[in-house]
Amino acid sequence: MVWRRITKGLHTRAHKRARTLKAFADSIGLVYFGRMHQHEDEYDAIRGFTASLTHTDSHYAVGTYNGFDIRLVDRSDRVSAPSGHTRHHQWILFEVDLELPDVPHLFFVPTGHTEGSYHQLFTAQPHLQPINSLLSHHSPEFHGRYQILARATHLHKIEELFTSPLIVGIGARFWPHAIELHHSKLYVYLPGAAISKTLLETTMAATLWLANTLSPREE
Repeated sequence: MVWRRITKGLHTRAHKRARTLKAFADSIGLVYFGRMHQHEDEYDAIRGFTASLTHTDSHYAVGTYNGFDIRLVDRSDRVSAPSGHTRHHQWILFEVDLELPDVPHLFFVPTGHTEGSYHQLFTAQPHLQPINSLLSHHSPEFHGRYQILARATHLHKIEELFTSPLIVGIGARFWPHAIELHHSKLYVYLPGAAISKTLLETTMAATLWLANTLSPREE
């Protein structure tokens, strides 16, 4: 009986998650494809640091919104922890095509998460190092919320793109979600199983704000 209740609860939560994500995708005009099999289906999988040979993509949706090409996916995978054990992790990913050349590869990693959802980032990208101490004129509040990982040789370009007002805005609008920029793509990661319509809407608004600040679209 206990196992049946647990199974029913998981099934109910999965259906609620599916309804929430599909309704959100529909509300902003994305085309919803649902579950995708990376080794069987012909589709351009969203990359970013969570991409692996074992990840599973559900609730995949694509489209254009407010002038930006956007993709959304619900990704899960089993990730090795520092202890050697593997744990199940789940993320909602937003991907926005910035069409912005020469963007350095960098991460905004929320503090306190290095041993959890983002452990694989630190092991898979050893060339990226914390650069917070090298940045000038940024708020202590931001540095208490995020660690920026990048190549130190890209510092000048990063400070050129990420001014103090923009850095402050990121800390206020995105925490505790992670951000990645790579190959002209902006990725926003929402870890964990709990989602809501409000969370998706506020994250989308913040993502569009950042995308439009970095790569403005004509009205």
